[in-house]
Amino acid sequence: MEKDDLLYICKGEDWYNNDNVIYFKGNVSGKEINFDFCGYSEDEVLSGLGYFIERIIRDFERLDKEAMNIIKEKHKDEDTNILKLSDICFDKSECYDCFGMCYYACESPEGKLYLIVKFDEEFHADEDIVYEVY
Repeated sequence: MEKDDLLYICKGEDWYNNDNVIYFKGNVSGKEINFDFCGYSEDEVLSGLGYFIERIIRDFERLDKEAMNIIKEKHKDEDTNILKLSDICFDKSECYDCFGMCYYACESPEGKLYLIVKFDEEFHADEDIVYEVY
């Protein structure tokens, strides 16, 4: 897959590539989403992850709903409707398994809090949520 093809599929723009960190903004189902790739070269993203990205785009509504249901189940007493899907992350270390759907929760004195639902290569969600502050 060529970079322009990937950007077209994701309605993407602002491709950034620096020291195995690749980032671009996309628009999926009317939502502005950041696509983040950590530890991957441009060739690896374009040749190895194109299939996953195409499938994420195709199954986006289902994946988003599944991730939100997991978050709602773990946070029954909280208003999870305030969460905003902000990023789809791929990390070569596999800390998000195959990829993670990252939801912005809030700003805190320590930084921005994100809840991340991990998905495996078969697009099954992990019930354990990752909490990260940036």
